[in-house]
Amino acid sequence: MVKNRVLTFMVIFLLLVILTGGGLLVYKNFFAKDTSYVGSWSREIDLRGYVIEEMNEWFKDPTTAALVTFDDTKVTVKVDLVFTGDGKFSEKIDEKSFEETKKAAEDLALSGLISFLEKRLDNAGIDSASSGKSIDELIEDALGMSVSEYMSSNGPELLPTLDALKDMYNISGTYEVMDNSMKRTLGGKSICESFFVKDDFLVFSGTAEDTFGASLGKSISDDEPLKMLYDYPAVYTKK
Repeated sequence: MVKNRVLTFMVIFLLLVILTGGGLLVYKNFFAKDTSYVGSWSREIDLRGYVIEEMNEWFKDPTTAALVTFDDTKVTVKVDLVFTGDGKFSEKIDEKSFEETKKAAEDLALSGLISFLEKRLDNAGIDSASSGKSIDELIEDALGMSVSEYMSSNGPELLPTLDALKDMYNISGTYEVMDNSMKRTLGGKSICESFFVKDDFLVFSGTAEDTFGASLGKSISDDEPLKMLYDYPAVYTKK
């Protein structure tokens, strides 16, 4: 009698363990919400092309400017993206990184200016190499200042201002997620994008059909389209 009760208890206990474990597994696989996108992310905005365009306009010599070569200095500024667990998001310029951006822009511009001056001297039949002096030394002899000093005093604005970048990129609003789509909304505008998280990367791979309203038995949103300031795929790195 006692043995039967013990056996019955053990069978019930094992069944509870199996069912509970299986239930948790089913819940995790089919019902648990993936929130791997929640947290802080970062990406870089490439401003190299902006600097080169500003320099080429400043040269005011399209023929020579077409021959100018710039070095491979990267000019980027970081943008931070945050998704909270309660359906809100914000994206903003990393102001500390902007100081590094300005320094990189100056280095890139200086490489272009030196190349431009070399081309102008060549066109004038002056061989700087045969003079035994560098371009910087020749310019200092002529102007009483180095190329970098001349650039700082007379060069163009190489970058948008920090305030201008903030106006362009600093945004905040709400978001919804369904399957592999995310809909972000702010100021009466919205965008629906396909996305995925892999390892330490959050990737927006393209626009997606807005079916969020339909999934809730409502009409699809009539919000104006929201244009994000990036090309696809847009890759963010976990912070």
